[in-house]
Amino acid sequence: MDSNLLKVFVSVVKNNSFSQAAIELDCAQSNVTSRIKQLEKNLGYPLFYRLSKGVKLTYEGEKLYPNAVEIIHKIEKTLLEMNDSNKKEIIKISSTQANAPIRLVPFISNLKKDFPNMKVELYTNTSLSIIDAIINYEIDIAFVCGKPEHKDLLILKEYEEELYIVESLDGNSQNSVFTYINSCVYYKYFAAFLRSTGNNSFEIVIIENYETILACVELGMGKSILPLNLIKKYGYENKLKMTKVDSTNTNFSTCLICKKDNIPEISDYLINIKI
Repeated sequence: MDSNLLKVFVSVVKNNSFSQAAIELDCAQSNVTSRIKQLEKNLGYPLFYRLSKGVKLTYEGEKLYPNAVEIIHKIEKTLLEMNDSNKKEIIKISSTQANAPIRLVPFISNLKKDFPNMKVELYTNTSLSIIDAIINYEIDIAFVCGKPEHKDLLILKEYEEELYIVESLDGNSQNSVFTYINSCVYYKYFAAFLRSTGNNSFEIVIIENYETILACVELGMGKSILPLNLIKKYGYENKLKMTKVDSTNTNFSTCLICKKDNIPEISDYLINIKI
């Protein structure tokens, strides 16, 4: 099987479009179309349903995709290992926004100090998107909220988190919940908790800056749920009413993860790093 055909296939899946795949691969759309047809001919199965807007994988396409991603990754990794002169010391790191200021920044600082020649590429996203990127070899390691249970993931290091529901000091807050993004695992827990108490009318306010969220909470504009070290980082531990979340039956740890078949060469360092 031609790995170049698989690369085109993976690009079409990621972009959900033949035309966008052509842009990513810097080639003509007709070239993408002909390569997909060739791959379908080689396999004996159609791989896509052609829709008016984009494409959708067939059953056979869904079976092929994870294997195609893994094959491409292994070929590229093998070529790099066989040619030391072209081997690049690069590590791709991702993090949730909540972990970026409290975990990622000191982590990168230590990494650059201990491995000055290593190139670091950074990405931030939600935990679910980051896990998908790890699975698809787009990211090497990542800080995610919660303990992932995917069979292909390895937890290199786990950090316990103390979560607090925060509101204005006088406790007279509007019925709003501030969050960075509504897919955040912390927010989902808090929203479920409020609904369990009969509060189904709260307003969701999304602000993509934690310092601004804390300032709004201090002004009584609503409540939020945040890790203690993030609250302390911005100096709000004495400015807010803080209620600690019972973590007995919850999963609020932060985990540094990688894929089991893509463990970084510096894994021992990552396991023992103190931040």
